[in-house]
Amino acid sequence: MTSTEKNGTGEEIDNFNAIQDPNTLAALQEKLGQMTIKKTEQGELDLPVAIKRRVNAIKNIQLQTTKIEADFFKQVHKLEVEYAAKYAPLYARRCQIVSGEVEPSPAECVMPGEAPTEDNESADNEKQENENDEKGIPGFWVTIFKNTEILSEMIQPHDEPILEALRDIRVSFSEDEASMGFVLEFVFVENEFFEDKVLTKTYHMNSEPDDFDPVAFDGPEIIGSTGCTINWKKGKNVTQKIVKKKQRMRGKGQQTRVIQKTIKEDSFFNFFSPPMMPEDEESVDEELEALLTTDFEIGQYIRERIIPKAIWYFTNEVTDIESDLEDGESEEDYSDTSDYDEEIDNNENVVANETVTDVQKEECKQQ
Repeated sequence: MTSTEKNGTGEEIDNFNAIQDPNTLAALQEKLGQMTIKKTEQGELDLPVAIKRRVNAIKNIQLQTTKIEADFFKQVHKLEVEYAAKYAPLYARRCQIVSGEVEPSPAECVMPGEAPTEDNESADNEKQENENDEKGIPGFWVTIFKNTEILSEMIQPHDEPILEALRDIRVSFSEDEASMGFVLEFVFVENEFFEDKVLTKTYHMNSEPDDFDPVAFDGPEIIGSTGCTINWKKGKNVTQKIVKKKQRMRGKGQQTRVIQKTIKEDSFFNFFSPPMMPEDEESVDEELEALLTTDFEIGQYIRERIIPKAIWYFTNEVTDIESDLEDGESEEDYSDTSDYDEEIDNNENVVANETVTDVQKEECKQQ
């Protein structure tokens, strides 16, 4: 069944087909996401005393349903933990094939509805005959990232060689019903960039409704995240850039000095240095709120879509209709009173009369 109406020009519009359009649907989702419930003080309600008492009674009923809703999400979390154990061996098998640790059996290579072929039956005899054949699926995860609009925007050219060493992404869930947090684990093979085998990102969640603000409860929400320390090898830290500048010294004729400044460089690996959530939520400005929101959405996206559906992103068979995440970051220019500047590659040895360091300490300190 379809519903039609006429626009200002008398032309009929098919409402059913309209909401099937991805652009229309995305616009509706964005609009719904902006909808909020206006919180009105009890004293502002122009109601008789008896009616106000009944309104309060219904609000208490609503509070009880909110607590039941919170319990529902706790039960869902228990199921997530239970089913994560069932997914684990399948994801482990996927990792083995991707890394080349094992070769899939002929039976595993036949898709549903396909008949076994001679090639499948003789695969065991032919595999490994040529020692120069590449094992596994090279560039599996970096290809997924590049095929995903949200993640591709985070990747810089200097990140790609590092992501080639990424062998698996896993998620583990907290068994604490109150927090319901989760941890993303990025597993790397030995590489020339850092010492770590696993990089982690932990998301902290709140799933308890507030008795004094029940309107705000809309299910579990991420309230913060914690990154990890990356132990970069010397000269391989892609999240920092060293800028050296020549500066003419005042009052000393043509004498110059070289000053050095370490600044933050755009990189996917800044993902492991998330913005800090201030204790006072009222002190969160728009820019920080945008950064936190983006960080949380990316974490959820990796957890809910990338990990369970990795192969579809690798083959680019998934079409995303989500709205683009807004980029809340802005470039900051480094300026001084130098008569002239010269930018030098970040890995060049530093020889300077004076060194200026301006690396902001974050919870997940990059080394």
